[in-house]
Amino acid sequence: MSASPVCIWRNRLKGNTVGRHELPPETGAFFINLDRVPGRRAFMETQFDHAGLVGATCFSATDAQVPGVLDVNGYVPGSGSRWGLTQSEIACFESHRAVWQTAVDQNLNAVAVFEDDVEMSVQAGSIIAAFLEVPDAFDMVKLDYSPKSLRFGPETHIAGVRVRPMLEMAPSAAAYVLSQRACQKLLNWSEKYSDHLDDFVSIPRPDWRMYQCFPAVGVQMIWSKQQDHTVEEVKVSERSQDQKTNSGLDKGPLWVRLRRELIAARRKLYWRMGGQTRLLEQGGYVGFIPCSDDLSV
Repeated sequence: MSASPVCIWRNRLKGNTVGRHELPPETGAFFINLDRVPGRRAFMETQFDHAGLVGATCFSATDAQVPGVLDVNGYVPGSGSRWGLTQSEIACFESHRAVWQTAVDQNLNAVAVFEDDVEMSVQAGSIIAAFLEVPDAFDMVKLDYSPKSLRFGPETHIAGVRVRPMLEMAPSAAAYVLSQRACQKLLNWSEKYSDHLDDFVSIPRPDWRMYQCFPAVGVQMIWSKQQDHTVEEVKVSERSQDQKTNSGLDKGPLWVRLRRELIAARRKLYWRMGGQTRLLEQGGYVGFIPCSDDLSV
């Protein structure tokens, strides 16, 4: 009989848990975890305990190493912002999509979704519970830090929590809150996809109210200065280590790559030709997302 996974993280947690926060009625919180990586499950259970959020559920991830598990999926090369995706990237997308479907099937008013390597602030529990209480106020609120300088709209508040409108794609979606309406939108939009999950949920769309929690109350361990204090399987994604499920990436025909470069160039030109100046004059923000005081990146 194998030993239970040991989480050495607990003694390194910063700050003291601020109360216990139950999930509001008819809401949910799920963290996505590969069944064969129990160390990450133990890590997340410790994080939820530290954050004071009660009721989060482990959600079995789609495992690209299981034969036949991806025989039916929505990936269609070229249907989104990228041409090719690896088997691991498809499995990641399908895992999140399964959570969205669960939220709709269970008629949850709102749902918080997490990867299984998110370090959380002691403030996270109260903030997540507050967002879950007001699903009519947003489609998505991103909770975590992104390792890239980004642009955001003027500061506002949702449920008394500071947020900023997201104006461009963010290279992280490890922790976010969705309304049920947003889950259905994402399901409809992703019947066919060829996007990284991170990109897909943060694509600016006319009918998509997305916000960033400011400051962030979560950070993936790969970006955290605390990563040396936890086990290797939490620091490094098992998905990214398997060569079989991360090889054979097709970047698509030349015209697809040229189109992507032209779209990116047009966006850059807009910001350089006065767009960024106007944004800042209106109270917007350009830079890296700040984190709660008890998180370090």
